[in-house]
Amino acid sequence: MTPDYEKAASMALETLIRHKITAAPIDPLAIVKRTDGVLAMPFAELACNAGIERSNLVPMFGMNQDAVTFYINADRVRYVVAYNQYLPFDMLRRGLARELGHIVMGHDGTRPQEIRMAEAMCFAKHLLFPRPLIHAIQESGFPFTVEMIGSVTGCYDRCLSCLRKQPGVRTPAELNRAVKEQFADCIQNFIAFEQYLTKSDHSALADFGSFMENYEE
Repeated sequence: MTPDYEKAASMALETLIRHKITAAPIDPLAIVKRTDGVLAMPFAELACNAGIERSNLVPMFGMNQDAVTFYINADRVRYVVAYNQYLPFDMLRRGLARELGHIVMGHDGTRPQEIRMAEAMCFAKHLLFPRPLIHAIQESGFPFTVEMIGSVTGCYDRCLSCLRKQPGVRTPAELNRAVKEQFADCIQNFIAFEQYLTKSDHSALADFGSFMENYEE
C-alpha cells in the first residue's frame, strides 16, 4: 500500500475552491471550523472537558503538539480537532493544515499510520503553498526569492526545506486553472506591491526540488 499523493494534492486544490479562498496566507483553522461534522477547540478547552490539566494533556500527543485529530464518528460530529493556541501562527498553520488533510481524505484509522501521515502532509503542502499561485507569479518573471515566498504564502525556510522532499505530483489541469483564476486578484496585487518596494532582498532564489514537477495547465 502506497500513499495516494495525487488524490491528496487534488483534494487540497478542491478545498481551496470549495471554500472560495482567494488570498494567501491560507488559514486552515477557518476552513476546519467551516467543515461539516468537525468540532475544533484549543488544547485548554479539550483538557477542561476531559478533566485533565493542560500541562499533562499536551505531552500525550507525542510529536503532534501543534494539533491533533480524533475520529469519533458520532451522530453530528465525525472528527474533533484540538490545537495549541499558544504556538506562533505559522507553526499552528502547518499543524492544522495536516489535520485538515486527515479529515478531507477521510482517514479513520483503518489504513497504516505512515500512509495516512504521508497523504496528510502532501495535502497540507498543496493547501498552504498552492502550485497554481506559485506558477502564476513565476510566469510573471518576478524574481522568486525565499523572502518573497514567505511574503505571499507565509511559508519560510523550514517549510521550503519540506517542499524539497515532497514528490512531484500531477494535478488535473482544470483544478490548476480554477485555483489560478480564483487567486488572480491576489497575484496581481502582490506583484504590483512588490514591484513598488525598493528591492533589498538578496536571498537565494527558491529551490522547490520536485514539488513543481508534473504541474500542468
